[in-house]
Amino acid sequence: MIIKPMFIKLTFVFLLITMHPFTLSGYSYEYLSDGNEISIHILVVDPQEDVIIPVRASGEKIMRETVLTLAKRYGATAAVNGGFWKPDGTPAGILKIDGQWYGTPFKPRGAIGWALDGQHVLIDRVLTNYSLQECEDFSQIEVIPVSDPPHTSSEDWKELEHIVGGTPVLVSYGTIIEDYAPEQTRESFLTKKHPRTAVGIRENGEWVFVVVDGRFEDLGGMTMTELAELMFELGCIEALNLDGGSSSTLVIEGTVVNRPCGEIQEEGKLVTAVSDAILIFPLIVCTDIK
Repeated sequence: MIIKPMFIKLTFVFLLITMHPFTLSGYSYEYLSDGNEISIHILVVDPQEDVIIPVRASGEKIMRETVLTLAKRYGATAAVNGGFWKPDGTPAGILKIDGQWYGTPFKPRGAIGWALDGQHVLIDRVLTNYSLQECEDFSQIEVIPVSDPPHTSSEDWKELEHIVGGTPVLVSYGTIIEDYAPEQTRESFLTKKHPRTAVGIRENGEWVFVVVDGRFEDLGGMTMTELAELMFELGCIEALNLDGGSSSTLVIEGTVVNRPCGEIQEEGKLVTAVSDAILIFPLIVCTDIK
């Protein structure tokens, strides 16, 4: 593996970075570190060569599993944790997989939605016209964009089979979002350094997944502003923060490559069981995932 020292300018700070790049299938992975407080994992996926699919955890009472467990079960080449969740595994936000609804938002929160080909992608702040609890016919549920001004429509979202929730939207139309107040999150969630997971879309259609390690004495994590600036520096014209903290996990070829801060011992790492994950498969592999 080639190790190349280089300088990379992030908007918020200059860092001496060590890069560990390699490419597998239709995706590439890089690890960036200043050898001190910054530990960043970057997975870039080309949807023309790989399939991107969200999956739900299973369980009789508590529907939560680790990202590695889900990746291995379905034979994914890479995987990252998805949206926020409640202790019993219920999604704490919007979640739609292969056209089936599993969660709806309670507040105006960010979401990423995509078609089966992974090339038609939307990121916006959304609500729905009904919640799962009050709607007997889930086919009536519609996504309502609530950004001001809205740059997507309910009709746009109807065409998307997959939707994963997050908060907040970090980059929109090539511009870093500075005001997170509309998504009604806690101030400490935004301003304190935490482990983070984010997803972004480049102008060429590539997906960028980022996992930032933190909550260790030597690893500080990032604030939301720092994360937004990082996604912008990585070329994302749209970006969304996903669940972070102890959930932040990146799996490559059957191995957790980052340093999670969970409570479950799994193959030498401390991980967390999550509600859902986003899996990556080679396009040539035909997988029926429900």
